[in-house]
Amino acid sequence: MATNQAQFTHNIYKNDPILFKSYINKNVHILTEDDSVQTGLLYTIDPVSESIVLIQPEDSNYQMKIILGHAVKNIEVSSDPETIIPELFSAPSVQISKSVISERRNTIKKILLENRFPVTEDNGIIRIEDALSIEPPYELDNFICDNTIVLDRIQKILSSVIK
Repeated sequence: MATNQAQFTHNIYKNDPILFKSYINKNVHILTEDDSVQTGLLYTIDPVSESIVLIQPEDSNYQMKIILGHAVKNIEVSSDPETIIPELFSAPSVQISKSVISERRNTIKKILLENRFPVTEDNGIIRIEDALSIEPPYELDNFICDNTIVLDRIQKILSSVIK
């Protein structure tokens, strides 16, 4: 019986993931092992290492601070209500004209048909059977496929057209 208990001594088996999730988007005060206090908006907690990512507003920007799990002594949630975290890691949006998108769609369809793929189009989405879909604006990030081998091969065929 003692060997079974030894198997589950890692903190990941003892921690409460619902408690960790309740900390997200809240203002917290974190006491570290060296008795310093870090405050900020809790962005995320790694459930395995217990490392914490804090966001600290600074003028019109945000500073991120990572506190390693072994250094955390205590987490205290302040009484402030939950705060909405701004989108920090979004890709910059680029406006692409409808004519460019239409040209890409037609070029992609042409190349796929030349390579004898059974191409159909449904509401602007290019489909190859039920295996692969390409959504507007028809870039490599817009390919949807469960089979990584098929996805890779189709992307290689179209890589000369899609940058």
